[in-house]
Amino acid sequence: MADDDLATAIGGTQSRNTAKDMFSCKMKCHDPAGEVCYVTLSRSKVRIPSYADDAIRTTVEAWVDGKPELGRSELPDE
Repeated sequence: MADDDLATAIGGTQSRNTAKDMFSCKMKCHDPAGEVCYVTLSRSKVRIPSYADDAIRTTVEAWVDGKPELGRSELPDE
């Protein structure tokens, strides 16, 4: 439903606080060696909750670096 349609349906004025916008995306990734891991992207972080091989972290970092639309987000040491 469009913002104007929603405003008409429930009354009021739509607004957006872009400073507090949030999103996240969780992806299931399959390493060629057979390991499966999850990568979560949010506005300020890229997380890999668990992985066995450091090459996975290196691959994800390289992928993030190649996506300027994501900005550079350091992977936290866990």
